[in-house]
Amino acid sequence: MPNSSNRPIMQLIDLLSKKWVLRILWELRQSPSTFRELQARCGDISPTMINKRVKELHQARLLEKSPERGYCLSELGDEFVELFAPIYLFSERWSDVKNSLDAKEDQ
Repeated sequence: MPNSSNRPIMQLIDLLSKKWVLRILWELRQSPSTFRELQARCGDISPTMINKRVKELHQARLLEKSPERGYCLSELGDEFVELFAPIYLFSERWSDVKNSLDAKEDQ
């Protein structure tokens, strides 16, 4: 995974900042998925882009592929996705507050 930095945090940020990477990781958080299942979960991503991102995530050791399970998070991928929990909780709170404020503005 070539990039301009030898600092691990920058390498990770470079990977995660690519469009659709976080979405693919999020969609695989609960269960393995075949390519077609992953494509259905990520309906707005082209098959070419899914394939490209899956290859990058596999090279980064965040995804694995097996004939019997399809695409799944690796041990490192599982560890990373666990970091989403507080962000997910915040997103729920943010959405509630935002929707409440938006409703007040519309009145």
